[in-house]
Order: sequence, then structure tokens, then C-alpha cells
Amino acid sequence: MNDLDWQNRPVIITGAAGFLGRHLFAALAKAGARVLALDQAAPPEDLPNGVEWRQADLMSPQGMAQGLGQGPGPAVDTVLFHFAALSMPVDCARDPERARALNAGMAMALGRAWLERGGRQMVFASSALVYAPVMDGGNISEDGPVLGRNPYTEAKLAAEEGLSSLAAEGGLALQIVRLSNVYGPGAHNGTVVLEAMQMARAGQTPIMRRPGEELDLLYVDDVTQGMLRLAALEPELGCRLVNLATGVGWRVARMAAEVSRLAGVAPPPDDESQPGYGYRLVLDNSRLRRLTGWVPRTEVTEGLERTWRAYVA
Repeated sequence: MNDLDWQNRPVIITGAAGFLGRHLFAALAKAGARVLALDQAAPPEDLPNGVEWRQADLMSPQGMAQGLGQGPGPAVDTVLFHFAALSMPVDCARDPERARALNAGMAMALGRAWLERGGRQMVFASSALVYAPVMDGGNISEDGPVLGRNPYTEAKLAAEEGLSSLAAEGGLALQIVRLSNVYGPGAHNGTVVLEAMQMARAGQTPIMRRPGEELDLLYVDDVTQGMLRLAALEPELGCRLVNLATGVGWRVARMAAEVSRLAGVAPPPDDESQPGYGYRLVLDNSRLRRLTGWVPRTEVTEGLERTWRAYVA
């Protein structure tokens, strides 16, 4: 994708202070877009040129109005990226009611408010975790079965369903993006890559909870490029569901061994006796590649090295 595709194009990002939001607004600002960044948090000190930061609590009608504005409606080509959420499954498990309010209720309220303001294009960040586990070694397509097996996935699926209904009934051009296991500089504590790096930085062998699992590790820069390519497509009313993933599996133990190498600590064991062996959550990305030509450009070894350098800097 050429950066000129986004020159002066208006964009709104919710959850702009979060991991994905920070990387996306930086990429869009570099591409020349006019970015409105929404978050409850204060703006970062190094806010790029071309980014307007607006503090707003989207859980209240007043905050929603403050965030989206009271004046003329958005331009027809404005894209709304919705990232604001309670993003860690463990936090959702601690407070399921809050998880549903933030991850499903807020998404629905935002979608309705966006339509009422005359908005049309919306990109919603969902998760590969909504898919039912696959034990046959295959990659999961967008048609794969889903399973709300915890408060986090239940809320994500509720948001997907509600927004899809809005798109069908209200004229929304919605893209639901199911993200695989995203990592990179600035990732949240508690993610599998950061867990390994925290132990390795402390001089410990990274002993993971489920080292036998095979995951689809996606570097954050590839996420932003995939999002930008999707949002640059000609909008279509209704709902488009797309996996954003590498399509390549990495066992958690293999990732931990690579982190061990970077840190100079002893690697963990890697054999079929390890917990999680046989579980695979790797997505089929052929729909995204066909629609946009996107391919992941960052090999996992390279992405882990970049993340490690940023983590220990």
C-alpha cells in the first residue's frame, strides 16, 4: 500500500493509548492521515503531528458525544477503528460484567452513535480466541466454528453479533478483524511473549504454562499494515469478516527458546509431554491476502528480536 492512499484522509481511533492504538495512529500519522485519537488516558508526550488527542469516556452518552463531536457529521470517507476494550482475558474473568459492558456494550453504543452521526465505515478489532480449538492441525478460516468459552470471548462474540446486525439494518460498512496472537514493542503484560521475556530478563529460563500450544504469532507492524489495507478497500455496506494472521504456527516452547537465546539464558524443555501439546490456534489468512494483497513481512525470529531490544532498552 502506498502512503499517499491516506494523505489527508480523516480517521478516528478509539483506545488510542492501547497497544494496537498507539502503533496504528503512528502509522497513519506517518502516512499523512488526519487522525482523531480517543482515549480516557492523557496524550503521550511524543504525539505525532497530524494527530488530535481527545480524552473521552465512551461508556457515557456525554463522553460519546465529546469523543465523536457535536458539529457537522464525519466526512463520507472517515474510517472509525474501534480498539477500546478490556483486552486481557484474565481481567475479563475477574469482572465478567465489566467485560461485557466494555467489550460488547460500548461497541454497540459506538456503532449506533456512529450511524446517527452519519458515519459509515467502521473497523472492529476482534480476536482469534473466539474460534473453537482445532486439534487436527489445520488452519481456521472465517467459517470455522466459534465458542464463547470465557467472559472475554463471550463479549467479543456478542459485539460481533450486535455490530453485524447494525450493519445489516442500518447502513454500516463494517469490517470485523479477528486478530491472531499479536506481539511487539509495548505489548501488554500477561501476553505470552511478554511473559517469556519477563522471565528471561530476570535471568530465568522461561517456563511457560502451556508450552506445547501452537499459536499464530503476528508482529504488530504487520497488524497495522493489514488494518490499513483493509480500511483502504472500497467500502461495502454490511459486514465483512476477515482473519488477520500469519497462517504459520509456532509452539510456545519454541518461542520461549528463541527468547532464551536472545537473553542468554538456558532454554526450556520442548517435547510432547509438555502441557498444551496438540492445541493449535492458527488462522487461515487467504481471504485477507485475496482482498488486499497483504502478506506478513516480519518473521517471528526478527519480530522477537525487535521486541526484545525494545523491552530491555
